[in-house]
Amino acid sequence: MAEALGKIEVAQVPAESAALSPMAESIKKSPLLANLREISDFAACLEILLTSLNWRGQQRNIAEAMPHFADELDITGFRNVMANLQYSSRPERIRLVDIDPRLMPCLYVADNMPAFVPLARSDYGLRIFNGGTGDYETITGKDMTMKGTAYFFSPVDLEEQKIVQAKIGWFWMVMERFRGLVYQILGLTLLLNLLALATPLFVMAVYDKVVATGSMTTLAYFGVGVTIALVCDYVLRRIRTRIFAFVGARIDNIVGNEVFKRIMFLPPAFTERATIGAQVARIKDFESIRDFFTGPMAVVLFEVPFAFIFVIVIAILGGPVAFVPIFMLVLYWLVAMAFGPSIRTAISETARYGSQRQELIIETISSLRAIKYSNSEETWLGRYRELSAKSSLASFKSAQVTNYLTTVSHVLMIVSGVATIALGVFRVNDGVMTIGGLVASMILVWRVLGPLQSGFVTLTRVEQVRSSISQINNLMNINSEHKDDVVNSNRKVDGYISFGRVSLRYSPEADPALVGVNFDVQPGEVLALVGGNGCGKSTVLKLLLGMYIPQAGSIRLDQTDIRQLDPLELRQMIGYAPQTTQYFYGTISQNLRLANPAATDEDIAHACEMANVLKDIEDLPKGFWTRIGEGTGGQLPTSFQQRLNLARCFIKKPKIMLFDEPGNGLDFDDDQAFMKSVENLKKEGVVSFIVTHRPSHLKITDKILWLENGHMKMYGATEEVKPHLPKDFL
Repeated sequence: MAEALGKIEVAQVPAESAALSPMAESIKKSPLLANLREISDFAACLEILLTSLNWRGQQRNIAEAMPHFADELDITGFRNVMANLQYSSRPERIRLVDIDPRLMPCLYVADNMPAFVPLARSDYGLRIFNGGTGDYETITGKDMTMKGTAYFFSPVDLEEQKIVQAKIGWFWMVMERFRGLVYQILGLTLLLNLLALATPLFVMAVYDKVVATGSMTTLAYFGVGVTIALVCDYVLRRIRTRIFAFVGARIDNIVGNEVFKRIMFLPPAFTERATIGAQVARIKDFESIRDFFTGPMAVVLFEVPFAFIFVIVIAILGGPVAFVPIFMLVLYWLVAMAFGPSIRTAISETARYGSQRQELIIETISSLRAIKYSNSEETWLGRYRELSAKSSLASFKSAQVTNYLTTVSHVLMIVSGVATIALGVFRVNDGVMTIGGLVASMILVWRVLGPLQSGFVTLTRVEQVRSSISQINNLMNINSEHKDDVVNSNRKVDGYISFGRVSLRYSPEADPALVGVNFDVQPGEVLALVGGNGCGKSTVLKLLLGMYIPQAGSIRLDQTDIRQLDPLELRQMIGYAPQTTQYFYGTISQNLRLANPAATDEDIAHACEMANVLKDIEDLPKGFWTRIGEGTGGQLPTSFQQRLNLARCFIKKPKIMLFDEPGNGLDFDDDQAFMKSVENLKKEGVVSFIVTHRPSHLKITDKILWLENGHMKMYGATEEVKPHLPKDFL
């Protein structure tokens, strides 16, 4: 079995021939690190650091925060795990001896040794936990002068975040993280705009000083000066571009992760009624924001506020000529306001039809086999042509608006140039302005209006970004299922379950899924749910899992209404084997640990043995490290998939088990093994719910709940209800 589970070795620990300390042995066997092929020095430090920080949580929370596919934990993964556990991190290059004891514990990555956790300083030296040896040590003497990077961690103040979010919105709360970088960009942009004055002033000087006098020495001096300015401009623009790229990448990561996380924690009522296309559109909303910060629009946004610098210089050179760019700025703003409604309408229609077309594509790909079976290719092609036509028409209208804006902005630029020359000529004739000043003023007017024209042409993009920010803020304001970011499920349950006149409609216009259902289940009892398709059997399980809240009646677990429990905490206390098996790309071990991330290798083996699938897994070439999921589901036997499904349920070791058609795909031997496991669970006081159509399963049940069109037809002991069941139910 050890070969099937895979061999995990601790990196940077003594050779196998040397005896490991008890602490190193415990780290090596830690279930939290079971998904890592190698336990690095960072992984060894993780739990020690959290304990030293007085973190309050469960091992399950650490296991859920760990990277899913990583073979080992590096510093980036370490910081991401801590971020998932609501700790912010701050790196600082510092000598070990210079670390303030008040900032301990922290993580220290030295230049010449494995990562370790400085815990406390005393007269005897610095007490650390060494991630390389997996044990505690004391550092003294010259070792204290080692150089490296310290990572200081502090808990995130969630209440403060909520207050700020309510004031300015979630997106702008995230942007507050980049306040320092924004100030740097503004400073760089100010310098770049000042350097941009070099070119027009150089041209003016050439016309007025060099051409008039023919002094080549003066031209050489001017040339050197403008060259220095251009080199500085290039360097500063490179720096600004790097900052923009960093901000864009960080926004992409932060906003994308948080949007995906919020969608994951939305109540099922919000997600199950929404189409796949609509849910994908929610995720894609943040992409336009990322493109905004990494594209030219962000540069325009920072350039426009500094237009007054050029207007002032134009006023100094040409006096009334400065009114030309000022008037054009006002005119641009008025035209933008006039086009605003058309832009919003065009973007709304384009987004709506594009989302519908994407939804149809996703539906087609996911149901392609059924479409071919029913010979409906032409029907689906017709639907796609219709939606594609509407989407293309909406895109055409949006393009028309953009072309109108481009034309108007181009005309305004030409008009501004003509107006500048006309006013400038009069000023030159009056002797109050030089030819060089007129040329410089022309360059400066275009420098003022250039960024504005770029922003004007991309007004549709600006409106799209505004819409995306609004959508993201609305999404983040929806109450999620989970109120706290760490689930501390220390609750022990006995398994007393009571339904009291429970009624549910999935939507106001739908027929009732359940009406006035009453029943009680005691610990150690097995309840069978029987009835025709759509009678409400699976709905009972969904209610127990907290997926929906009943509109009437109450569901009590150990005399506590489940509405008072956190849905995530409730689901951690329940094992569930759904009717349809679903596996994700990863190893068999990783898929099983999704139900219980803190499960040990022995727990996994025991659960698989209960499901009668352990031997089949051990016979695989890679055992529990065999990858399944995306693209491999159809290659696995149905029986194997169903038994893995049951094993994932057993691995949680809960007091409540829910089985939805557990006999699907099982042969006689596998079904007998399942029934034997349920009987063994009964002896341990586990309460089980079995939705079934198999007569054999009734042999192990204590009670039967017979449902018909959402109503309770009959409920009672198995021997009382079974004789009344129609034969077509079983």
